[in-house]
Amino acid sequence: MPNLYPKALGEEWAKKKTRPVYYLAGEETAMKEAALRRLAAIFKPESFNFSVRDAQTADMDQVLDEARTSPMLADVRFVALKHCEKIKKEPMKALLAYLADPCPSACLLLLADWPREKQDPLPGALTGDCALVNFPAMSPEQAAEHLNSVLLAKGVKSDGGALDLLVELLGTDSLTLDGEAEKIILYMTGLNRVFTAEDAVALAGFARAQHPFELSNAVCARRPADAASAAEKMLEGGAEPLGLLAQVSRALERMLKVKRLSAAGDGPASAYQAGMSPGQYHAALRDSGAYTEDKLLRSLRRCLEAEELLKSSSGRDPELVLRQLVYEVTGTK
Repeated sequence: MPNLYPKALGEEWAKKKTRPVYYLAGEETAMKEAALRRLAAIFKPESFNFSVRDAQTADMDQVLDEARTSPMLADVRFVALKHCEKIKKEPMKALLAYLADPCPSACLLLLADWPREKQDPLPGALTGDCALVNFPAMSPEQAAEHLNSVLLAKGVKSDGGALDLLVELLGTDSLTLDGEAEKIILYMTGLNRVFTAEDAVALAGFARAQHPFELSNAVCARRPADAASAAEKMLEGGAEPLGLLAQVSRALERMLKVKRLSAAGDGPASAYQAGMSPGQYHAALRDSGAYTEDKLLRSLRRCLEAEELLKSSSGRDPELVLRQLVYEVTGTK
């Protein structure tokens, strides 16, 4: 069973090649949705040969019966099943049985919105003709490039500082960045100039009196009252909860990275291993003194749990999820 990435998947489909099963897994939900749109654009299946189901509500037996049904006036029937991380025990057994002997005239696409990691039985069940397609979170550089390409497609030019700042403020999730790009495109309509960092701060939901890194600075300094106040002001100003969550998790990741590099004793080279300037490295190392490594790891796990809640249909209030997270990270042992 091969492991593919989005580019290789697109190249495979461009050659009109399909497999009996693709498992699209990883954090990049928006890019998996884009992959489905690309598949539809390349193969142009009729509606009776292309269906999209939700694993939370669909009857698994019906989904698999559909996959086993011969396509009408075509070579392949496409069946997509989203939110596979939500599949219950008995439906999962039925799906695993199908994966052991998938129908050759079907292309079953399984989408999971975040990695199930060790408890995920699907990768190990894929046969040699099938493929696991990885959609990992983008790096900051990839996220800035993605945002730039979306803006350029609509004729909006931006400077590098604006893109880097937006990624720092909002995180690397393409769904969040695509939503921000729509706002930027509307904002720049009729303006014959480049989108700047000052524009980025204003559109990201911060008043001019606010500091865009007020929340992450308070988290690094472990000041619970300041962190709670910053989160509340930013939410009231229209900031996206996922974007603020990204600020918190990146601050924690930086502190954990420098704490481990410092313990390894690599000296001045540690800053460059961390991808930081010496000044940034020493500031992060100073901040990391407020946290133990265990506390940083537990806090990062809580960030992942909060992200799952924010991206799922749990019904939880996003602002409440974020406020509770900030309190747990900064105000508890």
